[in-house]
Amino acid sequence: MFQVRIPSISLVASLVLAGLVGISQFGGIQLGGGVASAAEPSELLSKAMSFKPRQPDVVYEKVPTDKLGECAIEEVVRADGKGFWVTGPAGQPLRWFVDTNKDNKPDRWCYFNAGVEVYRESDTDFNGTADEYRWLGTEGLRRGIDADEDRGASIDRWEMISAEEVTAELVRAAARRDANQFSCLLITPAEIRSLGLSDEKRELLEQTAADAKSQFAAWAAGQNVVTRNSQWTNFGADRPGIVPAGTDGSTKDLVVYENVVALLENDGQAGQLLVGTMIRVEETWRLVDLPRAVTEGAVMSDAGIFFSASFRARGGGSAAPVAEGGISKAMERLVTQLQDIDAKMQDGEQGEVLQARRADVLEKLVSASQTPSEQSTWIRQFAETVSAAAQTGDYPGGVRRLRDFIGKLAKIDAPENDLAYVEFRTLTADHNYQMLQPKAKYEQLQKKYVSDLVAYVRKYPRSNDSAEAMIQVALAAEFSGELKTAESWYDKASRGFSQTMPGRKAAGALRRLNMEGTRFGIEGNTIDGRKFNSASYLGGPVIYHCWASWCDGCKAEMRALKELQAKYAKSDLHIVGINFDNSSELGLNFLKQNSYPWIHVYDEGGLDSDLAVSYGILTLPVNVVVDGKGQVVKTGVHWTELDGVIEDLVK
Repeated sequence: MFQVRIPSISLVASLVLAGLVGISQFGGIQLGGGVASAAEPSELLSKAMSFKPRQPDVVYEKVPTDKLGECAIEEVVRADGKGFWVTGPAGQPLRWFVDTNKDNKPDRWCYFNAGVEVYRESDTDFNGTADEYRWLGTEGLRRGIDADEDRGASIDRWEMISAEEVTAELVRAAARRDANQFSCLLITPAEIRSLGLSDEKRELLEQTAADAKSQFAAWAAGQNVVTRNSQWTNFGADRPGIVPAGTDGSTKDLVVYENVVALLENDGQAGQLLVGTMIRVEETWRLVDLPRAVTEGAVMSDAGIFFSASFRARGGGSAAPVAEGGISKAMERLVTQLQDIDAKMQDGEQGEVLQARRADVLEKLVSASQTPSEQSTWIRQFAETVSAAAQTGDYPGGVRRLRDFIGKLAKIDAPENDLAYVEFRTLTADHNYQMLQPKAKYEQLQKKYVSDLVAYVRKYPRSNDSAEAMIQVALAAEFSGELKTAESWYDKASRGFSQTMPGRKAAGALRRLNMEGTRFGIEGNTIDGRKFNSASYLGGPVIYHCWASWCDGCKAEMRALKELQAKYAKSDLHIVGINFDNSSELGLNFLKQNSYPWIHVYDEGGLDSDLAVSYGILTLPVNVVVDGKGQVVKTGVHWTELDGVIEDLVK
């Protein structure tokens, strides 16, 4: 783990970590020297590991007390701030407690499971109490707000929640008889007004939701399907539908589910709630009415609020034949076909015909999907695999196939997120395939690529892939010497997607472009495991050369750097390599076969490592020149310019 010493962050006198209630002093820890001043490391670890999520039922990695000695805690600076990074016995991340606004108090508490961040609490108003709760990675996509910051950390409103997660929260609310928890799931009058419905439909929804809110407590107490021990198990519904603008006087398209079912289990006994209508409002799904208990095998007539439909209790007698484990027989056959094709590819069988067959099966899986999340999974697998095959040349017709697929998705009103996902991979595949052609006109293709990326960002400003698109546009501007344009795009990506990896990389790239005149300092380990601190190189100019064994341009520069080292041997010039291979073994093997006699430092993770992200190292090679005082003289220096820059410094 590299500690990145960023000049804009001063030494912190003390760090406090928020406990279950309010703020508690965290052992008088001093930041800046990397050493605990008033607590032994074991005490520090125990303190950090004692904190727990304020929200219930979060699945995160815990460590037995007798294994704490195999864990580690260190003070680091990352792109999102300065704080304490806790890792487990296998080096896997466990916790990240960080100060993001430089007020010397942590305001974000992150929890991991199997190396993936799954839950985060944030103090967005920096008053010492968490008010935003996010579930991430394998735990879902909920984002809840505790507006009054009460001691119970109850969610007052959901700013993001999927339809599946709404039904899970509904079961929890019913099990706990919690009217407030249920109320947060209901559509609000303001949200109803934003839908552009006719007066008649608006009034119906407002009255239905108001009645549900007032009657929930009595309903929860009187029903016997959901008990205190009930656990949500699954979400049941046919695909969502669109109520188009103009229906019954409406002015906007409306995305709804009808006849949604929440499946649950109580001490081994299955149960079901008919949730009914759900409406999507921006990034959240909302309930409209009270649920109803369903007995096994019962058929209920339910016209729904927007669509007429019939509902049969899930589990026995659904319209599609369901195999053991919940997958239909049709899906089971298609998955088997896909596995057979993949096995042939693994055995070395390739060719456009096989790729086309695989794409055919994936399209059928999209059509046969029984839930939106299942459908989204197959849509994205289609986009990923066809795009990859097109770019490698294994599927020359892949780009055309992707474009046809986009047209089919539009006809079935696929969610915008899925369309955006497919379109970005189509755009990328098309560009990379064209660049591989023997008579490719690189400059024209690059201009078209940048133009396509800008158009994509305008079409899908909220798509996660838009952050990557912005970075590519910025990088192209940076290579062309248009640094102001590059900074503008990096700024857009970092502000709009600050919590994503591309957003963090964009913030690092902005920092890199503005490093001249600031102090440059890093410390960590060399590629062969020794300690490294850039402070030991003060007194003469230093060239920090970022490289990887897979980068041909890096190797050419390293040969030039070797000549430069010999030329300025008497001028106290130092060269420090920073290796960004995905494993240190790759870099070490390269250095064993090639003599480049200077220190090479290493940070695990390649171009996704903390060091790469902090300084926005997006492509290689990259050179940073630092003077004898440790101040950056120039970044992004081409190797042909290095001689002149060093000559000026030694003079």
